[in-house]
Amino acid sequence: MEIGKNKWKVLGTLALTVALIVVDGTIVNVGLPVIMKDLHLSFTNAEWIITIYSLVFSSLLITSGRIADNVGRRKMLIIGIVTFMIGSIMASLSSNITWMLIARVIQGVGGAIALPTTLSAVNTFFKEGKDRVIAFAVWGSVISGMAAVGPLLGGLFTTYVSWHWIFWINIPIGLVIIYMAIKFVPESYGEKWQGKFDILGFILSIIGFGSLVFGLIESKNYGWWTPKMANMQLFGISIVPYFLGLGVIALILFIMWENHLAKNNRSALLSLKLFNIRSFSIGNIIACVVAVGEFGLLFVLPLYLQNALELSAMQAGLILSLMGVGAFFAGGMATSFVRKTSAKTVVSTGLLVESLSLLGFFLTTNVHTNVIVIGLWLLVYGVGLGFASAQLTSIVMEDVPNQNAGQGSSVQSTVRQLGSALGVAIIGTIFASLLSIKVPGTLNHVPMEQPIRSGLEQSVIKSAGSSIRGIEKDKMLPDKQRTQIVDDLKIVFTKSVDDVLGISALILFGSFVITMLLPKKDLKKNS
Repeated sequence: MEIGKNKWKVLGTLALTVALIVVDGTIVNVGLPVIMKDLHLSFTNAEWIITIYSLVFSSLLITSGRIADNVGRRKMLIIGIVTFMIGSIMASLSSNITWMLIARVIQGVGGAIALPTTLSAVNTFFKEGKDRVIAFAVWGSVISGMAAVGPLLGGLFTTYVSWHWIFWINIPIGLVIIYMAIKFVPESYGEKWQGKFDILGFILSIIGFGSLVFGLIESKNYGWWTPKMANMQLFGISIVPYFLGLGVIALILFIMWENHLAKNNRSALLSLKLFNIRSFSIGNIIACVVAVGEFGLLFVLPLYLQNALELSAMQAGLILSLMGVGAFFAGGMATSFVRKTSAKTVVSTGLLVESLSLLGFFLTTNVHTNVIVIGLWLLVYGVGLGFASAQLTSIVMEDVPNQNAGQGSSVQSTVRQLGSALGVAIIGTIFASLLSIKVPGTLNHVPMEQPIRSGLEQSVIKSAGSSIRGIEKDKMLPDKQRTQIVDDLKIVFTKSVDDVLGISALILFGSFVITMLLPKKDLKKNS
């Protein structure tokens, strides 16, 4: 399908849509403490503001991508943005947790409808040559860059305006997207339905992906096996294994049902033939592993910046935004890099740079590390992130037929979400375990009663280091003793952060190794 002279306006529309949805996934985190205070929420309630969005978003991606193929991708993009805007208005006006959660559900539905249409449209309108390289570089750079910009914007709004603007800002941007979509983006379609809508596949996919994501995200709160909360257990076992088991069973049944439909020449939500495409299947495995490794940095670095280096949330967000600067810069360079080499080489190089930058963090991070050094490592990491994100999606979608572009893009987006959830579970568990091992006994040399020492150490473990700053302000402790306690706790906390960064470096290096399995064909395509 030709888009002629409007091709960059089309790409701009799709990129702005991606930016809006990706930012919403991270912008709320920074404003959460203020929202908790204003709406009088418990920590558990506040966590659900984040969790409910991820659950709804990830569980609907497969279905929405398939529907977009059938009814039209531009229609679905506009419907998704309108739905997202309605959820944003409700969230900004919320005065209690009930309305906030309803609003976040509606936002999740809108995001799940809109996001797959952007990638399938890019894959449809930019099929080969230099334009395809540029289009995927822009799409990937926006994905990676805006994830880093979100916390900065959240810090700006909550610090200088109001947390309500975390949601209000979506309205003018959404209106611009709708206008541009109507004016510049042509309608495109994929494989049409043959027969009735796959309602059983829809139900199984929602149960499967929703249960898996819930179990992975909430494992740190409810316990992998031994329950951490009395009301979140069944027969003495945490609810997490039950949800994970339900998710696995539902997805197995989903695959069996989709295969049955295909054998009987009936329309399905997901064409399993896509996984016979080597670039698609291997590329998605890489994307999942990358998401796990990248979460390590995004999870522990803000904690380190605020709890060990004592930066404000605003300062931490500003430092982290350097990652986005590097990603946008690399996205631009990726175009000429691909033309001289191949998309596979660009992805491999990006992942290698990411893993080496995390190794650099691992070797240089301590309680006295200069923020300039951290900023430089983040820039380098961002460059690697930009290279990898810019062309990994291009590789995943390269051989996906146009009629299956919606399904392909929704699978790719779902895999990213599952990878992030795995990152929460794996990295979060590792970090909590490291703190539980390293922190106890840290204050044994401090002359104070054992229950007090133990209480201070446990507070660091339970708060993931956040209590350190509270201890520093505790005037009930003698100044000299307080200084020694804080210094010792910061050292052991930073060592745990450092170990997580090292593990994340290994995970990302593993994803670099997996790129060797990608097809050797040149994906430049006459660029």
